[in-house]
Amino acid sequence: MLSVLLTTAAAASSWSSPVIAPVTACQKPAVSIPRAPLVLLVDEPLLPPPPSAFLQNAAVRIACSSGASVATWALVQNKVSSVAASSMIGLAAGAVLPTPLATAAFCGTFVGMSSPLVAPGVAHAAGLGAAAAAMLATLDATNTRLLKGYGGRLGAVAALAAFGSIVATPSLMEAGLLFQPTLAAAAAAPKALATTIGATAIGATAMRLWARHLAVLLLVGGSSSPLLLTPSKRAELARRLSNPVASASVVGLLASLVVGPSRAAIAASAFAGAFVSMSAPEKLGSSRALLGAAALAGLAQVGLAAVGVGAGGKLGAAAAIGVLVLRSLRAAAAVVLLWRARARAGEVSGAYQYEAAKPLF
Repeated sequence: MLSVLLTTAAAASSWSSPVIAPVTACQKPAVSIPRAPLVLLVDEPLLPPPPSAFLQNAAVRIACSSGASVATWALVQNKVSSVAASSMIGLAAGAVLPTPLATAAFCGTFVGMSSPLVAPGVAHAAGLGAAAAAMLATLDATNTRLLKGYGGRLGAVAALAAFGSIVATPSLMEAGLLFQPTLAAAAAAPKALATTIGATAIGATAMRLWARHLAVLLLVGGSSSPLLLTPSKRAELARRLSNPVASASVVGLLASLVVGPSRAAIAASAFAGAFVSMSAPEKLGSSRALLGAAALAGLAQVGLAAVGVGAGGKLGAAAAIGVLVLRSLRAAAAVVLLWRARARAGEVSGAYQYEAAKPLF
């Protein structure tokens, strides 16, 4: 390093001012400007964040997820439906916490939705929430693109933690919770399948409408707003209640209240549709793409009904599968269309060359 600095200093010292040659009336001034010395600037390598910062951030997110999982589990034990319990905790987290902590808490609510067989006690619920948040923090820290921007990513992580608990518990494996094909057959019945797909599409549409329009209309709404708050505070409240976590929670809570506890499966499908709509705009931009992904998510719910029975997070996993399959199908269709366009262009070019080669007479 010292030799590089000395060489750079020597090159800089050789710099001289421009030399202007004498001119006559018929000549243009000749100015000779010496070349500037070439100095290479090498950027220092970017250092990763210190381990202490990552561990502190991960610890806070794990605590939020674990606490949300326990709170959701406690509500379910007190006869609150799992969708309503997750929605209430998620709505509070989305309205109060910053985005990284709100997503961690929302992820924790999904494992808290697990059945008493999978999470029989508070310690089990807290452990599952901590495991899900640890996986989520690791994925974010490594900047992996796995399901980044896909709706249902949080639920997929929660489902992975719950599945791991089932696999690691011999009694649950003996009880057949890992796979029960009879449940898939019941869910695939035509009437049940149509209801699942329809409720998922309604939930996805409702979540997008709330996030983009309804929250602002209800809470800002000028002088007609029912809230006795200043316009700036109403706008801030609308912003907090229209973020993805809060919007999905609003849809889940409203679905639970509208359909009632006797039709909890419909509320669950609407909740899954809300997860589909949590996708980034570049993933599902149009309404047609949203409805297509919601329909595929409904089919995925049928397929997952027999896998990991009682595990929380499967609604989000179904949503992620729906978005992933739709984007894969669209990418494959684009490749086929491009191949056909190139083949057609090649045929036209060959025909043109043949016509050009024909004799004129």
